[in-house]
Amino acid sequence: MSVVSYNATSVTPITDGVQIPVPQTPQGVGLATVIAAVPSIPNTVQLMASVGIRGDAGVGSVLFRLFRDGHEIYYSRQGIESGYEQFAVVTLQAFDNATPGHHAYTLSIEKLTAGLTATVIGPINLSAAVYTV
Repeated sequence: MSVVSYNATSVTPITDGVQIPVPQTPQGVGLATVIAAVPSIPNTVQLMASVGIRGDAGVGSVLFRLFRDGHEIYYSRQGIESGYEQFAVVTLQAFDNATPGHHAYTLSIEKLTAGLTATVIGPINLSAAVYTV
């Protein structure tokens, strides 16, 4: 396997670089988008993301979603609390087999628990590496 394409975006590389309230599901907020250039098939697109979150009130969970060209391809749930473990950096890794062309991958977040208040504070990073055999 070899890397044939790579792209990354860093919305903010630091904690407290942003203050993005996490909305209640089914609303979500987009955090970052990266474009992957897929030259051929077979291929694998490896997506990596890091997101810093602060729990402001309550205990509950948030849902991260990854979209390719507006279509959901991955989701992951993460527990958040506002007490002892108020701060977290969540790292996500996903794989996708995409058709040739340029694809927009977007990472979003939403909260699943009504009593939870959480804020994305950074860092926020998203990368896409395209591998072919």
